[in-house]
Amino acid sequence: MRKAPLVAALAGVFCLALAAPAFANGITGTVRDIDTKAAIPGAVVSNGRTSAKTNSSGAYTLNAAAGKYTLTITKSGYLKTSQVCAVTAAAATKVDWALTRSYPSHAVPAHDVTVLAWNDLGMHCDQDSYKYFSVLPPYNTLHVQLFGGGEDASRGYSVSYAFAKKTDSTLHTDFWKYASSFGWNLPKNVGLAGEGLSGTMKRDAKGIGFVAEGIPVTPYDDDGTWDPYGQATLTVRNGGGSVVATTNVVVPVSTEMDCSNCHGANAPVDILTKHDAANDTTLLADANAGHPHSCSECHSDNALGAAGKPGVESLSYAMHKRHDGKVANTTEGCYNCHPGPKTQCLRGIMARAGKGCVDCHGTVNKLWTSVAAGRQPWLNEPKCADCHDAKHAENSNTLYRNSVLNNSLEGDMNGRIYCEACHNGTHAEYTTANSADAVVTKTYQGDNYWIYNCAVCHKSGDGETAFRGQAMHR
Repeated sequence: MRKAPLVAALAGVFCLALAAPAFANGITGTVRDIDTKAAIPGAVVSNGRTSAKTNSSGAYTLNAAAGKYTLTITKSGYLKTSQVCAVTAAAATKVDWALTRSYPSHAVPAHDVTVLAWNDLGMHCDQDSYKYFSVLPPYNTLHVQLFGGGEDASRGYSVSYAFAKKTDSTLHTDFWKYASSFGWNLPKNVGLAGEGLSGTMKRDAKGIGFVAEGIPVTPYDDDGTWDPYGQATLTVRNGGGSVVATTNVVVPVSTEMDCSNCHGANAPVDILTKHDAANDTTLLADANAGHPHSCSECHSDNALGAAGKPGVESLSYAMHKRHDGKVANTTEGCYNCHPGPKTQCLRGIMARAGKGCVDCHGTVNKLWTSVAAGRQPWLNEPKCADCHDAKHAENSNTLYRNSVLNNSLEGDMNGRIYCEACHNGTHAEYTTANSADAVVTKTYQGDNYWIYNCAVCHKSGDGETAFRGQAMHR
């Protein structure tokens, strides 16, 4: 494997048609340092035909006819970055950039086996109580890939996980008290997919890594501390049972679905009262009788693989349609339901560069109208390729979290390494605003960047580390 920088995942770029353009068919914007937010003068933006340099305020204007462009930006001391952008006729297009400084120069910490580990979504949602209904059960998924050590990662090793501070989820959730009412007959501290709070990970569907699906972890430590960024310890053993590597990985989960912002202090009762009145249901009476319902009993939910009932709106459609116009189309507005002001689940490099929920997902109105037009929630989601060039696109008809590298320099790593193994999960792409996410990169690379250094997986002298600094994606 030859590893080197991914250049296109670094920019926070907004492609917006300006209502009152100062000129036609052009691109304008500002360029800032992603960490300090200071303006960057002297950066060169190019569309492959013409180029422009930023002034002392970090602003630039690039002449461009109507069409689609792959823009690139270069500046000494910063990583080269690219972005796809469309220019419309008789309108200016605004493209703002946030640049990441060049890779640090330091030795990679010594290690024999590299354990690349990540959470599939960057954040999972949970509830403090299931007394009245279930939107989502405790359900968290970890992935691991192994490299180095003289053994093929597809055989010979086993990987186990455990939580030092979260050993008993029943201490702080009543999920298992009501699980049978939702159709889930589960032993305590066992999740929907049969995983517990410790165990041995299974081989994944592609046969190139390990997975523990549906771990029933909550954001509460055993002592009651609320920590949405708790860690699991991973232990790797060889075929003889000897421990060859250990590391920690964040297992993010939050109960910050704060319905009380709109529904008041007794939000669950208010929600069910309104649902019953609008739909002639008896959800509140059932819950008071000790038999609460899961939303997915009636509303289809692809996140749970639940088909729902014929003729009933999907959960995503119903929730976004119902709240359309009631929350602002901003990240803060989305945080009314998604975690949240305290959790700050949108923390990846895209967010640090200025992108918000709406930039990728669209407005609340678009979220439900797109479902009405045929989009499948959770299965048809925003794509890296919507903004980044073809080199850095997902696999065809595949979500980012399931995609693998398929354009390595000489093809030797094609199909063998997940995008998330190097770049982390959705909403938490390296480098994130939360230092808790950087355990793996600090352990094996010595910094908090995404995995870019060949020596993370290849020992010095194996003929591969000389390629550090070249583009990983051909």
